[in-house]
Amino acid sequence: MSMPNVMPTSFIPRSSVIHRIHPVTKMVWVLVYIVLAFTTQNIFVLYGMALFAVGLALLGGVFRPLLKAAYLIVPVGSSLISLQVLAPAVEQPWTPIAELGPVTLYGDGLYYALVLLGRIVSSMLLTLVMVMTTHPSDLFLAFSKLKVPYTFNFMLAMTLQLIPVFQREVGIVLSAQKSRGMKGSGFSAVLPSFVPVFVGAIERVQQLSVSLESRGFGSSGIKTSYRRVVSRVQDYVYAIVGALGMIGLIVYSVLQPRLWNLSNIVVFSPETVLVTFTISVSLFSLVILGALFLSFRRA
Repeated sequence: MSMPNVMPTSFIPRSSVIHRIHPVTKMVWVLVYIVLAFTTQNIFVLYGMALFAVGLALLGGVFRPLLKAAYLIVPVGSSLISLQVLAPAVEQPWTPIAELGPVTLYGDGLYYALVLLGRIVSSMLLTLVMVMTTHPSDLFLAFSKLKVPYTFNFMLAMTLQLIPVFQREVGIVLSAQKSRGMKGSGFSAVLPSFVPVFVGAIERVQQLSVSLESRGFGSSGIKTSYRRVVSRVQDYVYAIVGALGMIGLIVYSVLQPRLWNLSNIVVFSPETVLVTFTISVSLFSLVILGALFLSFRRA
């Protein structure tokens, strides 16, 4: 594991239109987006939401980092499809479509696997786009103007800032292990790095505690920031239009049961289910075997 391979989950400086949108507007989008994703079982709506998040990533100039973070979808998606085809997360009776020895494949499972995966993908992509295009201090300041308790703001900002710091420290420790002839990649190399990273985290928390006390964190005075977040007219328009559009889809999905769940309309052929199941099992097996290979190979 090296520094360039650290999972991108922090702010990426750019000057795009997405970066300039108010942090509260982005949070409104994320909240309503997640509600919509877990309200509908329409796969066209779910994957349309995922494409919309990809479009925002392109506008924000964070598509490549988002694509790197989206690698997590491969093991998650392959395992979801494999398990759902074997045991669908719906009420019985299930519809068997094929048998592979003692294993029975059910056609209901593929649709609901795509639903679960669509919820994860759409919510994850938009959340990552908003995290990559929003400075933590701007989010802290925006919530402060909304009279949100600054202790909550601080916890949220520190979470967004400390995750990439710890990722960077893990990369440094692994590089140091590799320079000393130890394994520098794989699960067996990550385990020895936990101790120095944990000790470094304790020291960092102690330094942060002293710094907060010296700056009067617990005082009741007015909190200031060197950064400025200005609410523009278009920010209100983005928030209202985006929220109303997604709330409208939620209401429409609830009032139109036929469009809320298309499992009776979108029916996959036995060949499609069998091929998809085979590909998913193969991908998941490759991920497991690759992880085992990396953990046992020499650095």
